[in-house]
Amino acid sequence: MRKLACLLVLAQLLANAAGAHSWYPKECCNDHDCRPVPCAELVRGKQGLGWLDRVIFNERQIHDSQDDLCHVCVLSYVGYVSYIPVCAFIPRATS
Repeated sequence: MRKLACLLVLAQLLANAAGAHSWYPKECCNDHDCRPVPCAELVRGKQGLGWLDRVIFNERQIHDSQDDLCHVCVLSYVGYVSYIPVCAFIPRATS
């Protein structure tokens, strides 16, 4: 019975996590390309919004976050440390 209760709790947590970011637009997120990041990792510069000193999101790629947290959507390649920017979501107050 205890295993069943643990499985039910785990299933509920996974369902909540999957639905939490269901607002990502399809043009920004394919599979698991989007993820929350600390807002402190995003820095506004002359060329756009920088993330981890490696990725620059231009103004067309920056959108308002729907949960008041910061998120990035990037294409990453296994074995490489490079990312291709797709979209970034920031709270309206910081945009």
